[in-house]
Amino acid sequence: MNNIVILGPGRTGSSLLSGLISKDRYYINLEAIETRDGYPDGDYENPDLVELDKAIFFESGYGHHKIRFDRPVDIQKVEDWAGKCDAEKYRQFVEKCEQNSPWLWKDPRLCYTIYFWKSFIDLTSVKLIFITRDHKQIFRSYTKYKVFFTKEDIYRKYDEQVAAVEHLIKRENLDVLRIHYDELKNKETLIQKLNSYLDLDIQMGDYDAIRRTKISKKESELKFRIRYSIGVCKLKLQRWLKK
Repeated sequence: MNNIVILGPGRTGSSLLSGLISKDRYYINLEAIETRDGYPDGDYENPDLVELDKAIFFESGYGHHKIRFDRPVDIQKVEDWAGKCDAEKYRQFVEKCEQNSPWLWKDPRLCYTIYFWKSFIDLTSVKLIFITRDHKQIFRSYTKYKVFFTKEDIYRKYDEQVAAVEHLIKRENLDVLRIHYDELKNKETLIQKLNSYLDLDIQMGDYDAIRRTKISKKESELKFRIRYSIGVCKLKLQRWLKK
């Protein structure tokens, strides 16, 4: 079984994908993952990987631990940091993963930090999965979690992340399985696609075991616009009160 790296911006469905693949098969440091509403096992992200990705972001010059909509990420600085940093903690993490192989990595920051990690793992020996989603769906999904920015900000950041992954795939001539968010809705076809690429035996029951426990009904355009407008007004009021 090959190790797996899932690449994709936030709100693309990568948590469901990670849970479906990793369930009882891949090391993700499950015992350290905190439960998140809607998923029985959080975001199916190795907490140690997340903390190291945050460190890569901050220490390479980005100055923030999270992906910011108002600040682009310089992937060249991220890539160069691999040769400048104290690499011991990163090597130790990779060694721990290898000791528990096969492992699976998933974190939206990987769209950028994979440029760093390629100095520590052989990307040609892992299975890469790249998941994407339509702009409008991404925008709506963020607002549901009370992340209010303009469409232009969210679209621009999403495009930046996708471009970073596409650039690496082309430059390194990497084999990758591409999945679109809408494919997650067709369980049978999705499972067949994953089993074929990963040489696994994922079952329909695995999907049911990790799917969201609370699935929202489809939202009307009017309801969405009302919720978004209220959210933006609250955000502006909070900023005004802080002045």
